[in-house]
Amino acid sequence: MNEMFYRILQSELWQTPLSIEELDSSEIEEIITEANKQCVAALVCNCLIANGVPLGRKMTLKAMAIVQRVKKDNEKRNFDVSKFSKFLKRRNIPFVIVKGQTVAAFYPHPHLRQSGDIDVFCGQSHFVEAREEIAKKTDLLFDPSIPVKHLSFSIDGSKYELHRILSIFSYPKNQKCFNDLMEKGLERADAVEINGEMIPLLAPTDNVFFQTIHIFYHIIKEGVGLRQFCDLAVYMHANQDRIDFDELDTNLNKIGLKDFFQAIVSILVNRLGLSLHTARIPVTMTKLSKKILEEIDEGGNFGQALEENRHLTILKHYVKYLPDAPVEILTIPYEKLTRRLRGYTS
Repeated sequence: MNEMFYRILQSELWQTPLSIEELDSSEIEEIITEANKQCVAALVCNCLIANGVPLGRKMTLKAMAIVQRVKKDNEKRNFDVSKFSKFLKRRNIPFVIVKGQTVAAFYPHPHLRQSGDIDVFCGQSHFVEAREEIAKKTDLLFDPSIPVKHLSFSIDGSKYELHRILSIFSYPKNQKCFNDLMEKGLERADAVEINGEMIPLLAPTDNVFFQTIHIFYHIIKEGVGLRQFCDLAVYMHANQDRIDFDELDTNLNKIGLKDFFQAIVSILVNRLGLSLHTARIPVTMTKLSKKILEEIDEGGNFGQALEENRHLTILKHYVKYLPDAPVEILTIPYEKLTRRLRGYTS
């Protein structure tokens, strides 16, 4: 992605003026195509329109249509998140909503963040209870076996993932550490208002930790796009004075991902324009930072641009990032084998 693309994205994320005299039609089309690939199309289109960049009639209509579509999707998703949260609260089931709408709430224009699934984390102790309550309320029939990570289902056109575990590690010690931290995260949840309802979400230190893990696993497996980086950037910008960087550093060290976090933050600062109040995190672009940027450029959101060669792409990722996360990558075969032996579904 070229410098112009990042200038436009920064302008929208931080609401700074964008000065562009003119773009020709091919440049505009290329920018919007790339924005779609990265799942940040509404952010980019809104910025171009709001700053009066001449797009021509055809591209203006296309940009406006993208903004309206994403806005409509967010209205639906916000309604469903609010409704589902009330449902779980009435049944006294501890939970947090991760990513998605709870992160969108921190954007300057929350309705422009492209929405996806609704991810609900209720922990291992409350997973079965939550699943049974959902089954009672709906016509859904669930497999009684326990999934490794989450249960997927749809209600009223919205896709949900009910998580008992938020991420799967291949190295057992890392898995236990992560699970313990996220279970504690349920106990000290934060809240954000969506559609007049206070929605539980992970507290700032836990939230940044989880988002880092989420990005890491997308990077080494299927690929990652700019939307996840924008999410972390706006969330850190809004909450950085509430983040315990000592605790975050300790937790990242425990699972060997401190270098990944620093590489990710350097991209947030140097490409997305995040301004940090702390000097504790090195923000110089590293070799790992550049490798991650290559993944973003090539694969786009969830690596979808590389979909045709999925298994080969994953294998290449393992080889590429082996020096950066050797313990996790070398124990992946072990995790896959033991998962089957334990009879877990995915």
